[in-house]
Amino acid sequence: MKEYNYKYCGIQTDNHIDFGLNEIILSEDFVEVANINDIQPLHMKEVEVDGENICLVNVEGKYYAIGSICTHEGGPLADGTLEGYEVECPWHNSKFDVRTGEVTNPPASEPEPAYEVKVDGSSILIKKQDKSKSKSTQLELTLTKKDKIDGTDVMSFKFSKQNDQLENKTLFDYTAGQFAFFDIGGVYNDPKGPIRHFTISSSPTENFIMFSTRIRDTPYKTRLSTLEIGTKVKVRGPEGQFVLHQDHSKPAVFLSGGIGVTPFRTMIKYATDNQLPVKIVMFDSNRNRSNILQVTDKE
Repeated sequence: MKEYNYKYCGIQTDNHIDFGLNEIILSEDFVEVANINDIQPLHMKEVEVDGENICLVNVEGKYYAIGSICTHEGGPLADGTLEGYEVECPWHNSKFDVRTGEVTNPPASEPEPAYEVKVDGSSILIKKQDKSKSKSTQLELTLTKKDKIDGTDVMSFKFSKQNDQLENKTLFDYTAGQFAFFDIGGVYNDPKGPIRHFTISSSPTENFIMFSTRIRDTPYKTRLSTLEIGTKVKVRGPEGQFVLHQDHSKPAVFLSGGIGVTPFRTMIKYATDNQLPVKIVMFDSNRNRSNILQVTDKE
């Protein structure tokens, strides 16, 4: 991946440069992410810049880039569908305008970040964003426990809740139902990249950070399943708006299947620990009883 530092001398007018007697220095940092032959018209590709997952889109020969992780519940936008300038999340059908990142269809309510794109010959380049504008924080947490769920391919991972960097003992603060990105290091040649996002299945009332996932035969999941206790990982977040509603006079009805139960586990635990006056009804579907996750928490 190449990085470019463009310094133009000229007058900038409406996204192009007119060279003349007046000289204005423009400094912009761009990263090469793809070749124009990689993305056919009306197609998308997920790329990564500075640890950020980005959905790169080709609409009639023009390229646009927005965040690739749905702001609703973390769905992979690049795996969704593209119609005109709208990309639809494959999980819950939220839609975003690829030109601006704005939400065009709920349930998402927060826009995606939009990135500036340039084409240099056959190379597609994306401008790196100022990370100081990000709402997320990145902490280094320690793996304290991992469990294999009997009779399934699911594993749960628990981490310290406090940043382990000596100069910054910050607690990881989040709302029940949100997700975070986990950079475990040592992941190579994974088609989906070296970082994954998971719903945080532990409640903010608990003294640890936990997520559960199915272990597949991929470089990331293989590395994850073999992490040693005491390993430090980089956690960035929280993200997402799939959280318990504030009007407790209205009941909450949860529908889940398999590993999709994780956001509901944290919401139920949080509501129970805080004795919230909200009625929760849970419908959970699985192949058999052994595949029911966190059954003790729900019973």
